[in-house]
Amino acid sequence: MTSGYVPLFDITEYRVKATPHVQVALEYIRRVAPSLVVTELALKDGSGVDICSSAKSSSVPATVLVTTTDPTTVPDALAAGCDGVLLKPFALNLLMTRISRLLRDRSIQLRLQPVRTFGKPTHVTERGDLLKTGTNRRWPNTHCPYCSHGGVTSFDFASMRRAWYACLACRKVWMAKRQE
Repeated sequence: MTSGYVPLFDITEYRVKATPHVQVALEYIRRVAPSLVVTELALKDGSGVDICSSAKSSSVPATVLVTTTDPTTVPDALAAGCDGVLLKPFALNLLMTRISRLLRDRSIQLRLQPVRTFGKPTHVTERGDLLKTGTNRRWPNTHCPYCSHGGVTSFDFASMRRAWYACLACRKVWMAKRQE
């Protein structure tokens, strides 16, 4: 490169299809069964939760990353099975890093799938517990500060010390100390 410009990522690695219409997206997901779906939760003609549900219910479920400016909409996406959440605004390199991580985790899952079906279930169970799929984490021993329900989900990091959490029982979200 003579110009000194170094791109942050190469979009040519991916085949990207985009549409502003929910029905077109739902039809595409039904026909093609993509590996990854990235959707905004608040859409003009529908909901990103519907797109997430459709992608997760196909014969080979897609990995779903949702984006939103409103964290209070996230519990519905988590209940629909989304694999990751990005709260806006976010840097483009964070989006590309998250996509790469989700696709890497998906690749590992798909490679292990035949072993789960035909192989050594104890080995796969142990290894499956170690695999981190998606960026959402379930914390079974953490209780919701609103309804005291046990088992909350962290869905995005606000910083190195704080994270966003959601209770799927009462659909509330809050920010708290990040758990490890």
